[in-house]
Amino acid sequence: MRTLSILRTALLAAALLLPLAACKQEKAEVAPPPPATLTADAIGHYCGMNLADHSGPKGQILVKGQERPIWLSSVRDTFAFTMLPEEPKEIGAIYVTDVAKAKDPTAPDMTAWVEARKAWYVLGSKLRGGMGEAEPYPFSDKAAAERFAAANGGTVLRFADVHEDQILTPPAATMAEGEH
Repeated sequence: MRTLSILRTALLAAALLLPLAACKQEKAEVAPPPPATLTADAIGHYCGMNLADHSGPKGQILVKGQERPIWLSSVRDTFAFTMLPEEPKEIGAIYVTDVAKAKDPTAPDMTAWVEARKAWYVLGSKLRGGMGEAEPYPFSDKAAAERFAAANGGTVLRFADVHEDQILTPPAATMAEGEH
């Protein structure tokens, strides 16, 4: 009788712990893939130009089922990719250049990436991206983003707080005095 009771307790414990083990395995499978290494032949998805030809922060999107990342010449293009209905939605990870680790935000370290949905962004700064457009500057550290905004203007936002109109229809670049 005692053996039956021990067996019953062991089976009950196993039945209760099995879902927990499955949850841990599920979480491990959901971890995003690491960022790809930017190579000299990386081409921008929208512009068709070599990423090395553009200054400023870049982006990469890892689509589930695709071996190669989709390279984007700017963080603005990276946001746009996630907003446009014709682009793939099975995204494994989104990475942007981490400007918090750069001495010069217009020439950031192309080996320093931050998961885009965890970054802080400065929108509306006086600095422009590599294509001369308004550029969201990404930071892994909120304090660094706030310092950048204090020095260069702009608003600090999270990925989820950036709206389509801020990306797809950004404010026009201001013209220098004397331009028409």
